[in-house]
Amino acid sequence: MTRRRLYNPAQLTRGELKASFVARRNTLARMLDLIGEQPPGHPCQHMMIVGPRGMGKTTLGLRFLHEIEDTPELAAQWRPVAFHEENYEIGDLADFWLAALRHLAQATGDPRWANRAEALARDETDTYRCEGYALSALMDYCQESGKRLVLFVENIDIVFSQFRDEREAHALRAALIERSELLLLGSANTVFQAIRSRGEAFYEFFRLFILEGLGPEETRRVFAALSEEDPDREPGRLETMRRLTGGNPRLLGLACRMLIESPLGSAFEDLERLIDEQTPYFKARIEELPVQARKVFHCLAEGWRPMLAREVSEAAKLSSSHASAQLKQLVNRGYARELRLPNEKRARYEVGDRFYNIYYLLRFSRGNRERLERLVAFLHDLFGPAAMRTMYPAALETLRARGRPAGEASDLLAVLARRVAGDAGFEGRDDWLRQAVALAGPNAPATGEIGGIVEGRLAEAQGEARIAFEESPRDAAGWRSQGEALEKQGHYEEAVAAFERSAECAGPNDSPGVRREAAWALLAKGGVLCRLDRHDEAVASLGRVPRYVQGDDPLEMRRAVIDALALEAILLCRLERFDALTGIAPRTLDHVHSGDPSDLRHYASMMLAAVGGF
Repeated sequence: MTRRRLYNPAQLTRGELKASFVARRNTLARMLDLIGEQPPGHPCQHMMIVGPRGMGKTTLGLRFLHEIEDTPELAAQWRPVAFHEENYEIGDLADFWLAALRHLAQATGDPRWANRAEALARDETDTYRCEGYALSALMDYCQESGKRLVLFVENIDIVFSQFRDEREAHALRAALIERSELLLLGSANTVFQAIRSRGEAFYEFFRLFILEGLGPEETRRVFAALSEEDPDREPGRLETMRRLTGGNPRLLGLACRMLIESPLGSAFEDLERLIDEQTPYFKARIEELPVQARKVFHCLAEGWRPMLAREVSEAAKLSSSHASAQLKQLVNRGYARELRLPNEKRARYEVGDRFYNIYYLLRFSRGNRERLERLVAFLHDLFGPAAMRTMYPAALETLRARGRPAGEASDLLAVLARRVAGDAGFEGRDDWLRQAVALAGPNAPATGEIGGIVEGRLAEAQGEARIAFEESPRDAAGWRSQGEALEKQGHYEEAVAAFERSAECAGPNDSPGVRREAAWALLAKGGVLCRLDRHDEAVASLGRVPRYVQGDDPLEMRRAVIDALALEAILLCRLERFDALTGIAPRTLDHVHSGDPSDLRHYASMMLAAVGGF
């Protein structure tokens, strides 16, 4: 299997790099055409690859060098030489030519050139003479081999910034013009000042190759290269993934890996791991910006949704003209993008890299709740509604296995409940919401909110339920849904009657599905009667729940019994009917198994211990 290197493609073999190079083919072709047009004896047209981190500059540059070596006509004329990605040792032009000699030795396998570099660095104390001798040594190689040199220098903007003064940059430009044997291929994250501003040494000196985000077809090829799945099976999901990552190949590769390795099972953990892996990249990106631009970017990232320039101005506390100028710079440098919403004349702005936006909100969100909302929204966009419908029950089971949710788990349950309630295509949404309410319990931080979400959904479902049980009078589920809707609307007496009708639709020998509806209806009826302070009637209703649940029924049904018995025990204590508590223990033990989840066994044992104290 071909290895992948998302951060260090230089560590790949030539064959592995070629196999993994599935995008940027048109750019590579243009670069090869350009080098093929360089006439001997004339100054070269030098090149610069520009694009944010992760856009594939290193991969493209190395692939370009390998293609030169693999093409006989080009290999006869050119010797590719790749510098290391970090060139912190270069402080002046002498250091630059000495580094070129060392990398030439590595490229050719001939140590003579490295030896000459070491001798010059050791023996020549005059910087300008060292600079001239090192350049002459490079020319000696060209004369000896009959080849010209292609010097690939990554992050060349950093190299230029390390030069001690402007003379170094101008001297390098002069040398590249005078020496037709040298072609410089640089890379940089942005169109930096030395090549952007009039009067600078390298203004309009390089042919720029600006790397934008990958398009749909290139995204399809990336996914096909990373996975054995058919990329045409879910084109909508691929397009969503492309837009969310901004077409950044590195982020796209990470997202593809997440989808391939664990499509749904641990999506939350995978996404947070992915964001964590990208933290160095994200931090470096934001730290590249000037202070005022950073402030505007912060407002865009914190806002998440596309913002008007006026809104950015207000949030950043800048004048309209300053905010607009900063937004324009951010768009030009790829940090933001401009878009227009339907029926709006004014442009809006958002962070160009949506993965970065997710990272930013996770790292700087004001509260845990906001973080979870962004996570769920992102996953919904990435996976799509159909896949999320598979994820909702799995998330519920995970939370249930951890016990009564509190803190983050409770917030997550509320966030998911809102999503589920709004998903009309999710056939199990009402059952999921009922389970969410039961799982939250009376004391969870988000119980009230979840109840409100369920109330809205049940009010919507009331008409559906009425039609269902009018068509089928013995529809236990329909009567139960009607009772829940009536309860949420404050019609308690009608709710009690509806819950009782649900229980009457089932018998102890009916199917588990029918008996489950009756059991939960009686539990709900008991709760409503408690609210009406009709405690004796509530005890009677709760005491009927075990009749509909058998010892080998599914865990969810047996949980209804435990919840009913717990509430019954509380009411008996309030009524000071302590003698009746002795019946709680055997009924509880009949519905708890040794292999049940630890939270259920612990809950039952705590209840039995409490009952045993009276």
